[in-house]
Amino acid sequence: MKQLMKLSFIFAIGILSILKACQPAKESSSAKHYVWMGEGKNEDSAQLEKMFVKLKETGIDGVMYQCALEKYPAAIELAHKHGLELHAWQTILRRYSEQLLSEHPDWYTVSRDGKSTAEHPPFVDYYKWLCPTKPEVRAYLTKLVEDLAEVPNIDGVHLDYIRHSDVILARDLWDVYGLVMDKEYAEFDFCYCDDCIERYKKETGEDASAFGDAAPDNARWRQFRYDMVTETVDELTKAVHAKGNKINAAVFPTPTISKTLVRQEWDKWSLDAYYPMNYNSFYQEGIDWVEQSCIEGVEALNGRAPLYSGLYMPAFPTPVEFQQAIQASKKGGASGVCIFTPYEMNDEHWKILKEEIDNW
Repeated sequence: MKQLMKLSFIFAIGILSILKACQPAKESSSAKHYVWMGEGKNEDSAQLEKMFVKLKETGIDGVMYQCALEKYPAAIELAHKHGLELHAWQTILRRYSEQLLSEHPDWYTVSRDGKSTAEHPPFVDYYKWLCPTKPEVRAYLTKLVEDLAEVPNIDGVHLDYIRHSDVILARDLWDVYGLVMDKEYAEFDFCYCDDCIERYKKETGEDASAFGDAAPDNARWRQFRYDMVTETVDELTKAVHAKGNKINAAVFPTPTISKTLVRQEWDKWSLDAYYPMNYNSFYQEGIDWVEQSCIEGVEALNGRAPLYSGLYMPAFPTPVEFQQAIQASKKGGASGVCIFTPYEMNDEHWKILKEEIDNW
């Protein structure tokens, strides 16, 4: 009898093993998660390495890192030591460069009321913007991204401020600057430089300098501004790809919002990844808005490239809201999140981030 029971037990164990083997293996997540960081916060290599260790332990895959060109090799070495990607995060069309301002003030955008951002920047002093229509500007920017792409072992080039200046600010910023931006006002409407006016006239026969207050109603003129940014992005993309590297960008949330506010039609670009800044507090929106923003962006890309939902830490007064925003990004179809920035995270935030990444 004991022998029979033993054989039955062995048989049962065998059946369970077979059934378990026949079950499909749990798919590993293809999601990735990133942070924006740098900006002089970690000048000391020991501090930087400490942050990289923390990021890796939490499940972060890479960093969009901002620093001077010559500092990238050391940062890359540290990042790769701890299993992190490192992408060179740089501002592109917004360029506050004393050398450029001195040698090429004509490269900067001009408003509908005739003021150059080189001398009259809107909103804040560093809002000095290069015109994407100018061949000289494109050549300058191409060299900039090529230099980044050639940094040994860099994982990608990450574009920021690849757009025009805000023709309409996000709603939460109106009070900050004491403005009501309910329409496109002349002082914030760009670009009306000679190159833009001449090229547009050559292509359409219309003189945009004569549009006056009717300019915002001209869909073809608005599309021209979108196209000039897109052409520039296309040239930068080809340059980086020619170097055998990847290129991605921080963009405004949803193609609709980005076109309306900053002349950025990013769903027409051909980047390797997109990082929409779903900063809900800027738009006086709740957490549900983050999900809807991801849905619109993912649908617009239609599988061409992954979308990583950018989350703004000051937008979440409580850790629970931070958790809800991560979950909303996942529900919206994002391929992961990108946090701005890890410096604002406390212990509870780190714990939540790890849990949500583990469960993605």
